[in-house]
Amino acid sequence: MKSIAKRNTHMIGKSGNRSIAFPIIGIGIFFGFLLFTAEGSAQVKLGLENLLENHLDLIKGKSIGIIANHTSLDAQGRHLFHLLSGQARVAAVFGPEHGFTGNVEDGATISNTFMQNIKDGANHVPPFMIDIPLYSLYGEFRTPTANMLKQVDVLIYDIQDVGVKFYTYISNLFLAMSAAKREGIPILVLDRPNPISAAIVEGAITNPVYCSFVSAIPLPIRYGMTVGELAKLFNQESYAGFSLGADLTVIPMIGYKREMWYDETGLPWTPTSPNMPTLETAVIYPGTCLFEGVNLSEGRGTESPFLTVGAPFIDGEMWLEELPKDTLAGMKVEPTTFTPIKIAGKVNRPKFMDKKCQGLHIQITDRSQCRPLAFTIASLCAARTLYPKQFETNLYLDKLWGNEELRAMIIEGANYQDILKTTEEGIQRFKTVREKYLIYP
Repeated sequence: MKSIAKRNTHMIGKSGNRSIAFPIIGIGIFFGFLLFTAEGSAQVKLGLENLLENHLDLIKGKSIGIIANHTSLDAQGRHLFHLLSGQARVAAVFGPEHGFTGNVEDGATISNTFMQNIKDGANHVPPFMIDIPLYSLYGEFRTPTANMLKQVDVLIYDIQDVGVKFYTYISNLFLAMSAAKREGIPILVLDRPNPISAAIVEGAITNPVYCSFVSAIPLPIRYGMTVGELAKLFNQESYAGFSLGADLTVIPMIGYKREMWYDETGLPWTPTSPNMPTLETAVIYPGTCLFEGVNLSEGRGTESPFLTVGAPFIDGEMWLEELPKDTLAGMKVEPTTFTPIKIAGKVNRPKFMDKKCQGLHIQITDRSQCRPLAFTIASLCAARTLYPKQFETNLYLDKLWGNEELRAMIIEGANYQDILKTTEEGIQRFKTVREKYLIYP
C-alpha cells in the first residue's frame, strides 16, 4: 500500500463554544497575514503556493499524478505542471471536462494523449514537450483506472471550481478520491476559493436516485464550500450512505475568508471553462444553467452565455413584465434579441442555432442581493404561463435540480416561492452537516 505520513489534527474553536477537528497543514489559516494589492484586495495564498512554500516533503522525490487543467495556476500565472515538475516526477496527468487546456466545448468526449501534444494557445497553458501520458477523465472513463495510476505514489487535485453542484469538476474530485482509496494512494487537494462566496447555500439537494456525473452526491445547487472543504465532506460524511475514507490531505489557502467573492481575493480570474468567461457569469450560473433542462436558450452561442436567455417564441418585454419585481433584485434585466451561432472551442450546435431569438439579458449590479435561483425559477414559471403550448421541459432538468419536483411544479402551475420552499428543510439539514467540515472563518 502506498502511503504518506498522516498530518496532525488541530482543534479550532467555533461559535457557540463548539469545537471540531480537521486536518490542517503548516501555518494557521486564521493567523495567516494578508497581502494587499494596489486595489486594496486581500492577497489570498493558494493551496498550491502553500504546498510549494511549506510542504514539499509530501511530494519530494515521489512519482505524482496531477488532476489539472488551464486554471491550475499560481498567483503569477505559472502552471502547476511546471511548478511541481522540478520537485517530483510527474508520472501521469489527468484532464477533466473541457480538457487539460480548457478549450473543448461542453459535453464533448476527449481522448487520451501525451503532454508533448499539448500546444500553446489562448488558455495560458505553455507547451509541454514531455512524453507523459495525459489521460482524459471525460472520455472512455471518468475515474482513473488502476493502469493509469500504476506509476503514481501521490495523486494531486488542483482545479478551480465555481461552487455549483452541476459543474462537473467536483464529480472528478469525488471519483478521483474513490480511485485513490481503491489503489491505496494518498491524495492531496490543493484548495482554491469558491468564486461566488463560500458563505451562501441554496437550491435543491440531489435525491440519490438522481445522482449522476452532473451531481455525484447529494448536494444543494450552491453548496457554500471550497473544494478542500468539499473533499473532507466526501471523505468522511456518511449522510449520503457512504464515506470514501481515502488517505486525504487538504492543503489550505492562507488569508481566505468564506464570504469573499473571487475578485476580493487579489487573484487573477481565469475563465474556468469555455462558457464561463467572467465572474459575473459564475454569479448567475447557479440559476440560469437550469435553462439547459427546458426548450429555452441558456445563451450558449452568444458572447454572454448564461446572462442571455430566450427562444424564438418568446416576447422579451412580455416575459419581463410577468416576473415578480423581487426576483430582479441586484440585476438589471432588459429585453433583448439574439441569434445563437457556432463558436469554435465554445459550442458546436447551440440551441436555436442561426435562429433569431427574443428574451432577456442580465447584468449583475449588486451580487449580494442577486438571487439567481429565484430569478430563474420565476422566469421558467412565467414562460410556462405565457407559452403553455410552446414551452417544454425535459428530464435533464431533473438531473440539474436533483429531483422531479421543479419540473412537476412548473408544469402544474406553482409559483416560484412555493418551489423554493420545498428546498428549505434540506438546506437546513445540509448546513448542519457542512459545518463539521468548514476550514475558513
